[in-house]
Amino acid sequence: MFKLILLSLCLGLSNLAFSKSLALSFDDGLDPSTNPQAQKINNDLLDTLKKNNIHAIVFPSISKIGGADGLAIISNWGKQGHRIGNHGNLHLNLAKDSVSLPDYLQDVQEGDKAFSSLQGFVPRYRFPYLKEGNTLEKRDGVRKWLLANNYQSGAVSIDASDWYYNQLFLAYQKENDQESLNKLKPAYISHLLDRASYYDDLALKTLGRSPKHVLLLHVRAINAAWLDDIISAFNEQGWNFIDSDSAYQDPLYKLQTETLPAGESILWNISKIYGVDGLRYPAEDAPYEYENLKKFGLNVAP
Repeated sequence: MFKLILLSLCLGLSNLAFSKSLALSFDDGLDPSTNPQAQKINNDLLDTLKKNNIHAIVFPSISKIGGADGLAIISNWGKQGHRIGNHGNLHLNLAKDSVSLPDYLQDVQEGDKAFSSLQGFVPRYRFPYLKEGNTLEKRDGVRKWLLANNYQSGAVSIDASDWYYNQLFLAYQKENDQESLNKLKPAYISHLLDRASYYDDLALKTLGRSPKHVLLLHVRAINAAWLDDIISAFNEQGWNFIDSDSAYQDPLYKLQTETLPAGESILWNISKIYGVDGLRYPAEDAPYEYENLKKFGLNVAP
């Protein structure tokens, strides 16, 4: 409670100064040895970011990018002025009983060793699945390691289900189903705008202001194909894109809540403490999207 009171004092800033600003972040990366489109997807994302003069941050996992070729692809983010964080090695879920604290810390350190020498690296750690531990030992043990190793927050304020929409995107592409792809595009953009509005509303309800947001996306084909349209849609809705360094200066990302299980969006955590009604868990999952897809003429079976 004391931390929340202190945070409220620290965040008593003008809402206008932080109005609807957004940084883009991308998780995982792709392995060129298993995905022939890995290089193209990465290049298309970087080209669109450059076209729109946006600097983002990528959080790669070693197991997702594979070997040296995948690391070389990820290194292009830093070479083009973007930030590179740490997403670990095996993309472990710290909320699972089978994942121990020692194994998890080793995984984090393996990610640090792989990525810390890359141009553009910053010591920011993002928890896979946004899961920060299902026990006090794991939650506080990782926090202690991150603090001791000068790691900063890689938290997100806006969570989304781009991974699920990407599954549909790939399926429709494989089937050469252009009609469904034409419906999926506005459905996906609507989803992202809806999630941004939802989490911003949570911030207004709890913090009393709109923070500098960080949106969670993934290095995936759907974003490579439609990122330019996504950026345009956010601009039309009054969102201003900022870089990750600027976003993470917001005091919001210094907060460590006492919730268990720990994780999800930082705004989800705060809203849980405040007792905001209607919070779903996990916050973003495939079944939540069936109704949105139906609105755009896509009938997806559970």
